[in-house]
Amino acid sequence: MPSVTIIKNEREFYRDFHSLVNVLKTVAISQFHSLERKMQTYEEFIEAVESFFTLMDVGSIDHPFVNPKEDMPLGIVAITSDKGLLGGLNHRVMTAAFGYMEGPRNQLTVVGQEGQKFVQGLNISFKGFTFGEDEERYLRALELRDHIIDEVISGRVGPVKVIYPYASSIQIQKVMEMDLLPCTKWPRKDGKQWSDPLEEDVLLESYPSHLVEYLVYLLMAQKLFEIMQFARLAEFAARTTHLEESSDKIKEIDKKLQRKYFRARHEVIDQQMRELFAARALYAEQNG
Repeated sequence: MPSVTIIKNEREFYRDFHSLVNVLKTVAISQFHSLERKMQTYEEFIEAVESFFTLMDVGSIDHPFVNPKEDMPLGIVAITSDKGLLGGLNHRVMTAAFGYMEGPRNQLTVVGQEGQKFVQGLNISFKGFTFGEDEERYLRALELRDHIIDEVISGRVGPVKVIYPYASSIQIQKVMEMDLLPCTKWPRKDGKQWSDPLEEDVLLESYPSHLVEYLVYLLMAQKLFEIMQFARLAEFAARTTHLEESSDKIKEIDKKLQRKYFRARHEVIDQQMRELFAARALYAEQNG
């Protein structure tokens, strides 16, 4: 059994480690609630832009944002984090993304350095983006939007699916999937279907395909920005959960070390008592 001093030093290490984990957990909780209060969804802007779609027979427009050609490769966008301590959340996102990579022509885009680590060494080509700091999030969303549009317009991909983490609460995180393109996959705010007939005749000065391209260009940036906000919130939630689990494990380790420490102390005391009684007995025998 290790000496009392070694066990005592181990307990001190795990106690300090436990304090550090609790500090990190407190920071993650604070970041979660701070972002939750500041999150922006721009509902009014999205509803205003989507209202223009009601003036067109979108389903009949010949444009890759609406009707991609058959047998076009699928574009998969996986949103992960730049940092770890998230338990298995990034792994779950990438596992879901890999599930759509069975088609040899499908294209993978990975946002976040942690997700890119999963892909490296798997002989899978991908385009990588960093998630960036909070103040850079909208710029990252614009960069990602421009990349996706370039891939679709150039004909390298057809439909596009985004896979990202979402926090239902600070304790529960799940992986969500969204059909980013074609735009007819989007749920409409007015509750109607894209195939519903127009309510009135509208005279359009511009080509419907040009209008759709511009409207999708505007909305895609906002949708990606919202997704990246949700992903960031899920990152803080997952980190809190992971640190809470780590804190519990450290407590269990300390309990085991405490039992080992008391047992080692008792053994030392018992040995000292035996040696003391043996010395007394020997002394009494020699001077009896």
